[in-house]
Amino acid sequence: MNPVFEPEPAQSGPSPTADGPALPTFAASIVICTYRRPELLDACLASLLDQQLPDGFHEILVVDNSTGCEARPVVERWQPFFTLRRTPLRYLLEERSGVAFARNRGVAEAVSPLIVFIDDDETACDGWLDRMTEPFRRFGDAVDIVAGEVEPDFGDQPRPDWLSDDLLHFFSCRWGWDTQPRFLQLPEWFGEGNCAFRKVLMAGRQFPTDMGRKSGGLMSNEGIIFQDMRREGAKAYYVPGAFVLHRIHPDRLNRRWLMRRMFFQGVSNRKTVDRMGVDVPQADFMLNLAKLATLDVETLEGESIRAVAGLYHQIGYAMGSVLHGDG
Repeated sequence: MNPVFEPEPAQSGPSPTADGPALPTFAASIVICTYRRPELLDACLASLLDQQLPDGFHEILVVDNSTGCEARPVVERWQPFFTLRRTPLRYLLEERSGVAFARNRGVAEAVSPLIVFIDDDETACDGWLDRMTEPFRRFGDAVDIVAGEVEPDFGDQPRPDWLSDDLLHFFSCRWGWDTQPRFLQLPEWFGEGNCAFRKVLMAGRQFPTDMGRKSGGLMSNEGIIFQDMRREGAKAYYVPGAFVLHRIHPDRLNRRWLMRRMFFQGVSNRKTVDRMGVDVPQADFMLNLAKLATLDVETLEGESIRAVAGLYHQIGYAMGSVLHGDG
């Protein structure tokens, strides 16, 4: 969508509400971290235009992690539309490379007690913001974190025959914990791209800047911070109806990308357990790397895909303590 209004300057300072009247009792800050994907960011913002927070206030912060500032004109085009709905839309440039730096910046700049993350390659369903924040209103202090669901969006590309439902996790989709809202158990995880949490939980914490995506790389697990919160007693609630559509980029719809993704998931997992001080078991597999290098992964099907993907994960895990891992 290309708005026709004359753009206002993108705001890079405090929210217009920061020095004005006190915030309503219930308020949320939506944070979008973006890196060189202006077209996808445009679609994300379009999906947020008519989101509402009943009897409350919400703002939107776009944190651009590219020094090319590709997101700035997108934000400027949309600002008049959000202004008409009395929703502040702010642009922030975070020059330090890495999604963790961008997340930390967004949290620091947010004026609301609730933080809601949505990724730049996601679009929100109708009523998404209301559904993501409803548990905080209903349960009060008994809920600290809310996790939504993520559904795949293949755009105009057909879904590959080899991409089975059980592989969608590796494309950051389909947590599938339940069909009804409920509290999550500690081992039940969720993605950082569609969640809400109380800002007070960030006191003394930051997203780890040696984890997560950086300059298009495939490292992950900056969301380990949520596991820390939950181990210390924070309660997470799952709302499958608060879903977003995650655009699966065409260049990822191949088995080779999946293997690379699994390798860096292994690296990320190893760095995670090292950070947590967990004893790491010795790898118990034998591997001929030269033979693996000759394997044409694009010919794999079914169980063979899962087996080789698991092998790439093991290799990444074994090498995770020595690799820098930018991806």
